[in-house]
Amino acid sequence: MLITMIKNNLLKYLLISPNLPVGGFCYSEGLESFFDNKNIKDPEDVKEILTYELKIGQIRLDARLLIEFFDIFNEINNDKNLKSNLQKLLSLDKWILSSKDSIEIREQQSQMSKSLFDITKEFGFEYLFEKNKKSSWPLAWSWACYCFEITKLEMVENFLYSWSSNQLSAALRLIPIGSTKAQLIQRDLIEIISKVSNEIMDKKIDDIYFGNVGLNIAQQNHNNLYTKLFRN
Repeated sequence: MLITMIKNNLLKYLLISPNLPVGGFCYSEGLESFFDNKNIKDPEDVKEILTYELKIGQIRLDARLLIEFFDIFNEINNDKNLKSNLQKLLSLDKWILSSKDSIEIREQQSQMSKSLFDITKEFGFEYLFEKNKKSSWPLAWSWACYCFEITKLEMVENFLYSWSSNQLSAALRLIPIGSTKAQLIQRDLIEIISKVSNEIMDKKIDDIYFGNVGLNIAQQNHNNLYTKLFRN
């Protein structure tokens, strides 16, 4: 009874915590590049960048892949198309990771994935299937949500909330914007996160568009700025 209650309720908060399991790395995903080029001057600039990414950025595709992975786990659990589903897991995982435009972002994804798989294993849910040498963050997130019995809509909402929270955590160290202002930005993003999550639930992968060129260019410059937050 206690384990069921924890799985269905409390464990999901580990995923959206700004500290666990990956918030301590505090990846800026391009914010640092914007700041270095003086393109971020106040908290509203941060809010605008995050809003655009939620509305038209690649994070939407990552969020949609969560559902694909979740459905595959369900089919495997029900002994449906085992071989083809295992192959599809590897293929989609490799595809979403390779879609990242910079080596640094791909390395970030792999590190976050490994950390989440490790903590999920500590909670008694070891990933039982073959993994690529480097796995994607959406695969690990979807696996954790599947094991914790989190609904698909909650999974997507929590994923986008966690991403925005991590970005604001980075902004706190970069500008700084102040913790109160960061909380107000997060509050304003909640409505957008809810709307985007519901849109994603009703779309297929091929219907997910994204085109945030500015952030992609900023991420290309990450190789020069990548370790600053770690040193801080």
